[in-house]
Amino acid sequence: MSILQYAVDHYCLSNAAATCLDNGAYDDSHHDHAEDPEDVFTEMKKTRAQISSFLQSSAGQDALINDYFLDLISRVVHGSNLIEKAGSNLEVTRALCKIALETSGNTTEDISPQDSLYNLLKDDLFKQNRSTNEAEIQKSYHEVIQHCRALNFLISEVVFQDNPLSETLILEAHKSLTYKVDSSNESYKNYGGVFRTTRVFAGFSDFTLPQYVASEMKAFISDLSADIITAEKLGQIDPFVLAAKYCHKFVNIHPFGDGNGRMCRLIMNVLLFKYTGVLCVLGNDDQGVQNYLTVAVRGGEADQVWKDLDEEEAAFTPPPWGELAFMVLRQTKKEMENFMSVLNNASTV
Repeated sequence: MSILQYAVDHYCLSNAAATCLDNGAYDDSHHDHAEDPEDVFTEMKKTRAQISSFLQSSAGQDALINDYFLDLISRVVHGSNLIEKAGSNLEVTRALCKIALETSGNTTEDISPQDSLYNLLKDDLFKQNRSTNEAEIQKSYHEVIQHCRALNFLISEVVFQDNPLSETLILEAHKSLTYKVDSSNESYKNYGGVFRTTRVFAGFSDFTLPQYVASEMKAFISDLSADIITAEKLGQIDPFVLAAKYCHKFVNIHPFGDGNGRMCRLIMNVLLFKYTGVLCVLGNDDQGVQNYLTVAVRGGEADQVWKDLDEEEAAFTPPPWGELAFMVLRQTKKEMENFMSVLNNASTV
C-alpha cells in the first residue's frame, strides 16, 4: 500500500496523538518576534480538529486527498533533495513521485532516453549549471524516485504495519534511497545500506568515529523506543520534539558514507506522519534551504556544549534539537493550514 492509498482509505486526524507540548524542549531564542511555541501548538491543534471534522462530515473526498498528498510528498522530497543539491525541480519531482507511489518495489531501473521526463531532467540540470551527461541524468532521476520509494517504504513499515523503527529498517531504507546513486567517491553498491567504516566531516563537525557507529545506532534505537514507550504509557506525546530530537541525533551520528541528511529527514517525517497525520516540508526554496542549514549547524554546535553540561544545567537549557523542533512545529502548522485551505476551496466549487 502506498502513502496515497493509505491517506484516502484511513486519513482521519482525530486519531493523531499530538496531545501535549513539551514547552521546555523548544528553542525560539534565535528568532526575533517569533510566535510562542505554545500558541503555535494551540493553533495547530485547532486546525487539526477542523480538518478532522471536515473529513468526517464530507464524503467523496478521495481524489482531493490523493492529489493533496501527492503534492505534499513531492514537496517533501523536492525540499529534502534541494538541501543536498540533488534531484530535480518540483515539476519533475511530482511526476516521478507519482510513478514511485503507483508502482511496487523499492528500486527502479534507469529511465529511457525516449521517456519525456528524460529531457526534462536534462533541461533542469542545464539550468542548474550541472553536467548533463547520461550518468548525471540517471543519477538525478534516481535521487528523486528512490527518495520517494524510501519514504514510502518507511511509512509502510512504521505507520501502516505499526512496526517499530529499527536498525534493519533504517539500513533497508538507506539502501533504497541510494540505489544507483553513487557518492562522490564510492559506488552505491558499496555504501548503500551499510554503516560507514571511515571518518566523515562536515564543516567543523567531526561525527561519530566509525568504530562507534554500530553501538551509537543501537543506542539511538533504544532511546527512541524508550521515549515512545514512556509517551504511550502517559498517553501524551509531543511529536514535533520527538521527530526533531531523532532527526538531530541521527545526523550527528552520521552513520552512512552519504545520504545522512536525507535519511534524518525521512526519519523525522515518518515519526511526524505516525503521530500527526501530516508531513513537514523543509528546504522548499533557496531561503528555506538556508534557514534549515542554519538551524542544523547551530544544532550541531549546541550538541557539543550540551554534552558538557551537568544535570542541573541541562534542566534549564533547551536541548540542541530545540530550534529544529520549533521549525518543524511551525512548518507542520503551516502545512495543516494549507490542507484546510485546500479543503475549504474544494467545498466552495
